[in-house]
Amino acid sequence: MQKNEALQNIIDHIELDRIRNLPVTEKFKLYEYVKLIYTEAEYACKEGIKQLEHSPNYTINKTYNLFAMLLVNLGDYDLVKEIIINYAKNFETSDVYYAQITITGMGLLMIEKQFDPDAIYHFLLNLLGSEFLIENLHTTANADDLDTSNFKLDSTIKYKPFEGDIRKLKYDLLALLKIRHEKGLDYVTNVINNKYLNNELLFYFNMLDSKSEEVLEYLNEEFMLKDNRRSRLLAAGAYALLKERSILSTHYLFNSIIGKYSRFDKRKEDIDNEITERLQEIEK
Repeated sequence: MQKNEALQNIIDHIELDRIRNLPVTEKFKLYEYVKLIYTEAEYACKEGIKQLEHSPNYTINKTYNLFAMLLVNLGDYDLVKEIIINYAKNFETSDVYYAQITITGMGLLMIEKQFDPDAIYHFLLNLLGSEFLIENLHTTANADDLDTSNFKLDSTIKYKPFEGDIRKLKYDLLALLKIRHEKGLDYVTNVINNKYLNNELLFYFNMLDSKSEEVLEYLNEEFMLKDNRRSRLLAAGAYALLKERSILSTHYLFNSIIGKYSRFDKRKEDIDNEITERLQEIEK
């Protein structure tokens, strides 16, 4: 992928005007995130992106830590991009939180695509608007002038609570995905049709099973534009079943749809235990 195509892909589905139209006071706060991303881009340039987890800033901010952890451990650009978009979508009424999510996410995706640190800095800086940069921040736009010894990051993002019904649905879908991995598509299709009997999941599953990869991808993208997060969760579950996505990556994807923060240190065994509980209910 050429760099201009990569950049277009990074900003696709990002509402850049929600960043550009922030009040001046909020842009000063957001500038700290731009500085952080530039610093991490330099670190990745010297040490490699897989070494980001050893950066002194790795746990400086929950959102940065989550996205950096996903890039390092999942190694799936498209999936991480999808997760970033999902988290951003959860902040429809807060442009401030939306900007923090998207600046952090776009910056890390640019790091993954091996953009030069200065290029990343200039791109993210430009989103704050030249008028703000010249008249309020009084910056020369020269990264060499940056003070990156500390960052004043706003860490007040409030992720949505993980309600009981949504939690159960998430682990039901992960249990069905485990069945898909262990027993195949025909077997899990029979479970969905004759045992699990969730009409909305059945609809999305059959709609996406269109015998055409192009139509599947098109419909999935359309379904993920829905405002109702329960519907998006079920559609994403149907897609994961048909594409046989990994259980761990799907766990993080589901959390991004729900709007729940994913602990970077959550043990895989904890996830597996909850999936096993749901499996026993579904298959009994």
